[in-house]
This record gives sequence, structure tokens and C-alpha cells, in this order.
Amino acid sequence: MAVKDSVMTSKAQSIETRLRGSKPPPWLLIHGDEQLVHIETADSIRAWLRPLGFSEREVIEVDRSFKLEQLELALRSRDLFAAAKLVELRFSAKPHKACLDWLSDWSKAADSEVCVMVSCGKLDRSQLTSAWFRDLQAKGWALEAAGIPRQALAGWIRDRLARESVQASDEVIDLIASRTEGNLLACAQEIKKLAMLEQSTIDMAMAQSSLTNAARWSAFDLQASCLLGERKRALMILDALHAEAEPPPLILWALADAARQLLALHECLASGQSKSQAFRELRLFGTRELAYTRALDRINPAQSLGLLAAAASTDRAIKGIGTDMRESMRTLVLLFTSQSRAKDRLLAAEMQ
Repeated sequence: MAVKDSVMTSKAQSIETRLRGSKPPPWLLIHGDEQLVHIETADSIRAWLRPLGFSEREVIEVDRSFKLEQLELALRSRDLFAAAKLVELRFSAKPHKACLDWLSDWSKAADSEVCVMVSCGKLDRSQLTSAWFRDLQAKGWALEAAGIPRQALAGWIRDRLARESVQASDEVIDLIASRTEGNLLACAQEIKKLAMLEQSTIDMAMAQSSLTNAARWSAFDLQASCLLGERKRALMILDALHAEAEPPPLILWALADAARQLLALHECLASGQSKSQAFRELRLFGTRELAYTRALDRINPAQSLGLLAAAASTDRAIKGIGTDMRESMRTLVLLFTSQSRAKDRLLAAEMQ
């Protein structure tokens, strides 16, 4: 059975329904940028495999020091008391072609007591049409952790509320969608908060009261959006912080600290440390690790130095020296969220 469709489509069956009655494939791939879908899809697969005898689990974080021998060893070694084994191979961004080619060859003769779950970011067109991806669809599963189109978001929110035994009007659902800006993780968290009110029906007053705090941004929300490269959202947060009279030195500190951490990460990697070692040394864990991983893929050491120089210029502007403070801070955010010249032109066009 090959699962080729996006996990998140209005017409698609839930992942639980797809798993029911299926046999574990030798390997499967979860790819895409939607964090909530990644997390919940992987959780569903683990829960499905557990009663099928997959009691042993090994996680391999792929960084610069990764070698194929690590994967081969993980597939060969088995716990004496485990019936079957799940190996999770996690790429911070795009997967290594050599690794996927090796898995494609391995899967042709793999036994039924090992399943490899690969997770990575969004695949480009060349990868989706590659030989290894075609082999995966024939021998295993390809699950896309895609976002929800704006026109389908209301249905997703309604289904999510129903899972919590809660109902809401179309107006309340539209409010949740607009306040969380299509961020599924934030949306799911707000639905959990509404469910905790222990009301079967959520009216507009309840929803507005619950969502009020979510509408208040902090300098750390701006920092996270800059690290993730979310330009439109970062600029919106910056404008909101100015409107709420957030102290400019606090905003600058959050951005400058992120630039310093990025430069320190690059220095750790240049010294030969693995990415996981560098994150541990700088005490970057959880969601911060994810954000800095995304930033490392976009921002090189020279650009990190450029961010620090821009932060120094903004500091002078805050003190009344040189350019306008708000314009200088906006420039810093634009530098932080730079993707590529082509993507930046598209973003600029969308914002006009």
C-alpha cells in the first residue's frame, strides 16, 4: 500500500484510518514544513506500530558528522527482547540523496521486523520526481506534512473542536483562524484552551476572552519569526510591538541575542562539533533548536556578522544617532528574514 496524498487535505482520510489494517512498510517518509502535522503523524505511526511488536525504537539525528554506517548499524542491531524495531532518521532540512538511495536499495530485501521512519523539511520538485521517491511510493509510504489552505481552515478547526466535544459558530471559527494566522500549532493550542472551559458550545465572548492574550506579542515572538524566516509575520509583530510601546532596547536585545547565538553556532560547527553538540553547548533545546536549525540553513557566518553590525547601527539609532530608529529596526528584520534574491522579490510583491 503506497500513501501518496497529502496528510492534510479535506478529502483525505485521517492518518489513523489509513493505518488501520495496513502492514508496516520497510520505510516511510514524512516531509513538509507544517510542524504540528509532522508531530501528530509521527505520533500516530509510533502508536500504530507499538501493538504490532515494534517495541524497540532508535532515533538518529542527521547532522554534519552523520555517516551511513550509523544507519546500517542501527538496522542490524536488535534488542534481544524486542520483536521488531523502529528506526527514526531525522533530517533538519532536505534529506541526503546518498542516504535515501541506500534506503531504497535496502528496502528491496528488508525483512518485516524493521521499519525506518524518515522525517525532513519540504521537498522540491526535483526530489519529488526522483528515482528514490518513486521507489518509496512503490515500496513504502510518502506522507506530506502540509499546511491547510485558508479556505479549508474553518473545516479543520471545526473538526478539531469536535474532537474535544466542543461546538462553535462560524463567526467564532473565523475569529480563531484570523487570530492564529493559519499557524496550526497555535490554532491547536487555542482549541485546547477553549476545551478547558468545559463548555459544550463556545460563544463569541468566550472566544474573544480566551484569544486576547494570544494577540499580545512579545520581543521573543519577533525573535522566533525572524529565525524561522517568516518575513510578513515578523514585520507585523514589529509593528504591533511599536504600537504597544514595547521598549526598543528590549526588541533590539532579542534580535541581537539571536544573531550572537547564530554566530556562536557557526563557530562551533567550524571547530568540528556536530550540530547536536553545538546546541547542547549553547543550551538551545526544543522549539529554540528548531528555530535556530532553520536559521542556520539560511544565514551563513558572514551574514551573522552582518546582522550584528545592523544591530549595532540600530542601537545607535535608538540613542538618536544616525538613521530613524523604526526604519533601522525594520531593516534589521528584513536582513534577518532574507531568503534569496528571487524569494525576497516575491515577498516584496506580496506585501505591496
